[in-house]
Amino acid sequence: MAEGLLAGDREAFFSTIRQNIKTPPGGKAPRVENPMNGLFTQRETTVEERQDLRERFIKEWTTLGGKAFSIKNRVELAQVIKQIIQERQLQKAMYWDHPELENLKLEEIFSDTQASVSRWPLEKKYNDWIGKAAAMEAGIVWGDIVMAETGTLVLPASSPGQPSTVCVLPITLIAIFTTAQLVDGFAGVVKFFKERYGTNLPTTTTFISGPSRTTDIEMVLTIGVHGSRYVYALILDEA
Repeated sequence: MAEGLLAGDREAFFSTIRQNIKTPPGGKAPRVENPMNGLFTQRETTVEERQDLRERFIKEWTTLGGKAFSIKNRVELAQVIKQIIQERQLQKAMYWDHPELENLKLEEIFSDTQASVSRWPLEKKYNDWIGKAAAMEAGIVWGDIVMAETGTLVLPASSPGQPSTVCVLPITLIAIFTTAQLVDGFAGVVKFFKERYGTNLPTTTTFISGPSRTTDIEMVLTIGVHGSRYVYALILDEA
């Protein structure tokens, strides 16, 4: 195999690059504090527009095999959660450490159906919590940002109490959010990340569009291998 040759003067070559990026010899390119500045700007949506986005999300989500509920208030939300517990015959569930979920009093709802629910973290050490997490039949998360265009939950693991384990390990996923969390498409997601995190982005973000689907080399479709098999979206009206 012939070896490649560098034509021309090496120093001139790198000098041209430095000039193009305006960096002196021995210097460093200036740091861009927020590379997303000026990108993906999007106007604010009205309550009525977000209600339309809800219907669009529901259409996409259900087409993909998920179940969705439009919910008027917290009382109706509790009734729907109990319905899911009975439908899936849930005994054990876990939920994100999120202030919105804390306000829902999930322990009381599950207790009314003789089931139990635990807030993450289940234990402090990995060897202690991994077995307990694997035994959980459902994970409950709050959707801070939801994309209507593709029927997609966007779930950043933004704190130790909100790991992807809760949203992909159990066979059943219950995602709760309000119409205020709905955006049209990916531009709205990027704007959300820009405003909330700047350049300090979460290490992991999980995108969920319906039940997990896996196809092998023989094109045999299997549901629920790399994520939840049963997925529910509970959409509250804005307060």
